[in-house]
Amino acid sequence: MRVPLNAKAALLQVLDYPGHGLELIRRVQTRTDGRVRLKQGSVYPALRQLEHEGLVRSWKSQAPNGRGRPRTYYELTLAGIRASLQLKATLTGLVQSREPVLLSSREIEQMLERLRRCAEVSAFCMELRRAVLHQAAS
Repeated sequence: MRVPLNAKAALLQVLDYPGHGLELIRRVQTRTDGRVRLKQGSVYPALRQLEHEGLVRSWKSQAPNGRGRPRTYYELTLAGIRASLQLKATLTGLVQSREPVLLSSREIEQMLERLRRCAEVSAFCMELRRAVLHQAAS
């Protein structure tokens, strides 16, 4: 089985919490002990494609110090979490073909927390949508 190890695959594995592009590049490099180095020229198109596929959502936010250009932050959607877990299972299966794929309790807790945050964001978006529609109707 051929598994493409590209920027999209690497990004899916490091988006366990939101981050901006350069931060994600650093995460990949850190988590692979420098063995994988992504370039901005491949990361941003990959993030846009992941967003187009519904695996990632983005939003703009001011730089932390209030200076400089706004940053675009990215996080996995529910579909992105599923894709990330599936890719992890596939990669783990390639490395440990005879052992079952098990998630650590820490990984399970992180996934549950991300699912809770997604549910909260979805509920907020629905309330905001209702308010906007109500305001437009008035």
